[in-house]
Amino acid sequence: MKSLAVAFFIGPVYALLAFGGFLFSPAFHGGIFMNGFLPLITVFLSFILGKKIKLWSLIGVTIILFGSIIILFEAQGFHENNIWFGDMLFFLAAISLSFFMILVKKWDLQYSQILYSICIVNAVLYLPVWFFFLPSGVESISVFLNDRIIIMNVLFQGFVPNLVGLFLTAYSAKMIGASKASAVLAGVPTTGALLGYLLLSEVPTFLGWLSLLLVSIGILMVVVKGHES
Repeated sequence: MKSLAVAFFIGPVYALLAFGGFLFSPAFHGGIFMNGFLPLITVFLSFILGKKIKLWSLIGVTIILFGSIIILFEAQGFHENNIWFGDMLFFLAAISLSFFMILVKKWDLQYSQILYSICIVNAVLYLPVWFFFLPSGVESISVFLNDRIIIMNVLFQGFVPNLVGLFLTAYSAKMIGASKASAVLAGVPTTGALLGYLLLSEVPTFLGWLSLLLVSIGILMVVVKGHES
């Protein structure tokens, strides 16, 4: 049951939410809503479980919320461009990732169990669905293997983030706790904005940069001075 729970929160559901968000929102929105909200969700879940929240955590959460509200409404054509929908998908992906990190820490899963859940369980559950009911494109596999762009996507959007990245995230949560692991991930919003600018020509507005700064400060306050999970 533990393997099934872990596989559910970090399987195709998480991937679909995360990649679906990028269809509607800029890259730096993903950095904020997926990674920036991880400590906020951890604090909220701790409160639900009956643990006291320190003052620094409350201040940090307030700053995170303020920064996120800024970025929700700073973009022109917010409603028309369905950016809000992409941000919602990012937020749901963050909830899924947070549960994954918390379960790994709470159950003290071994590394073999983590890899088993991420790779084997998800493959057994979802590969038949993909093969029999979805347009898998298996018949064109020979063409795919000769397409350098597809191979690069398999490596950098499949293997690296969904195997190496998730394993390292679980390793960090297990070794130093979900909150501190989230603190490391707090650097993702700023890094995502910079990469989005350099690689995708996505230029954040002044309010966008301000939101990135506030969210990052709030996350650090929650994790460094506030609740430790």
